[in-house]
Amino acid sequence: MRGFPVEVSPEVAAFHRDAFVFDLHNDLLTKLTHFPHDISKENGTATFWNPLRLDLDLPRIRRGGIDALGCLLFSGFRFDAGRRRFWRQLDHARELARRHADNLVLARATTEIESARASGRVALMLGVEGSYAIDSDVEAGVERLAAAGVRFIGPLWERDSAAGGSCRSKEDRGLTDVGRTLVDACNARRIFLDVAHAGKRTFWDLHERSALPVFSSHSGAAAVHPHPRNLDDDQLRAIGRAGGIVGVIFVAPYLGGTFCTIDRIADHIEHVATVAGDDAVALGSDFDGFMFLPRGMRDAADLPRLTEILWRRGWSPERLTKLLGRNALRFFQRGE
Repeated sequence: MRGFPVEVSPEVAAFHRDAFVFDLHNDLLTKLTHFPHDISKENGTATFWNPLRLDLDLPRIRRGGIDALGCLLFSGFRFDAGRRRFWRQLDHARELARRHADNLVLARATTEIESARASGRVALMLGVEGSYAIDSDVEAGVERLAAAGVRFIGPLWERDSAAGGSCRSKEDRGLTDVGRTLVDACNARRIFLDVAHAGKRTFWDLHERSALPVFSSHSGAAAVHPHPRNLDDDQLRAIGRAGGIVGVIFVAPYLGGTFCTIDRIADHIEHVATVAGDDAVALGSDFDGFMFLPRGMRDAADLPRLTEILWRRGWSPERLTKLLGRNALRFFQRGE
């Protein structure tokens, strides 16, 4: 069961509704590539965890107060048609924006995100999870992604790529020649590097080689809960000092265990803010990532509950405004 009631006060509900909210990471496009969901409708019950239902649909996005979403093109498919399926996600993104033009817009510039919000629409910013689909021809792949409006690329997922070592790697050897080419190609096109899923040596190589600050679209803090997917304090400090951001993930096993509660998201957020700085902490839910969310965070509609918990812990409106979206918006402005 996924229940863990958190009552949101009228004051916090109003604050959250007025705040700019930017969630850096979700896998909605991957799920839509596999299953024919209609995002205009609320999709099923949220009482029990069901990996096939949506965390993100338009009714829940609206109730969650979300203004911008980092939508990832997943590149980890292993089968022969994997590359075709990867590129098909771009078609799904364009079709979403076309079919729901009154509610959604594809945005590559932060000015487009702000214009979307002013018009009452939700902005979708494209990123890539894993370089596997372009490893054989990095320059051409990055050029195609840049032309499609992709703003960030994470070279790794749960296994090594030709670019470098994953956090699950048995022997992380750091960035390869392919990886260095990828970094340089992304820098030349003002595409940010996402260090989520990177092994430690590969993380430091990405951090040192990139002319743009690296960031994590969805990670937790290893000091709060040790896990290969979480960043240690040295990594958090390095990201913060360089002007990067860390989107704190909502996946329960990375936060504290399958049955942990929404409070654990707040614990990781507070640690990242303490170590990396208030300007470095952001949201990186991993909604629709086929993983358990903590009790109390059933889907995107429950996002105001997190604001409530941090409000009760004494977070000021200024700090919450940065966390909820302004840090992420400022970060991407640097690439423009």
